[in-house]
Amino acid sequence: MNEKEEYPKVKFNQKDYVKCAENVIKFLKKENFGVVGSKETLSTSKIRNILSSTSEIYDMVRSQGPEAVRDKLAYLKVKLIYQSGRYPVVKRFVEVSKLIQALDRLEVKYYQQPEEKAMIILFCRYMEALVAYFKYYGGKD
Repeated sequence: MNEKEEYPKVKFNQKDYVKCAENVIKFLKKENFGVVGSKETLSTSKIRNILSSTSEIYDMVRSQGPEAVRDKLAYLKVKLIYQSGRYPVVKRFVEVSKLIQALDRLEVKYYQQPEEKAMIILFCRYMEALVAYFKYYGGKD
């Protein structure tokens, strides 16, 4: 079986995003979030930068609308790719959680419907859910 077929299914929608986040973290927990005690362990500090950017996007889209966050979404994608290149364990997190695909989907939706504020908020909440379940299931600082 192909490794990607073993990943938990991620449904990027209002109904399922919390359960999907939990399934992603449970899947990664089975892998011990990387090699415990080494640079290859997924930690809150490794994903804090991503969460910080997501929180900023959430606040801006709620107060200023989707147009205000277009550049921030693009820059978040760059951060995800950079952190993924720097830390293989972050790359695994990004791949399993399908964060890049979610941002790509936002970009497509954004250009089709600039008022699609709800999808941006959903992405931010999904990221928050990932971090919450990471901490809940024993993720380290």
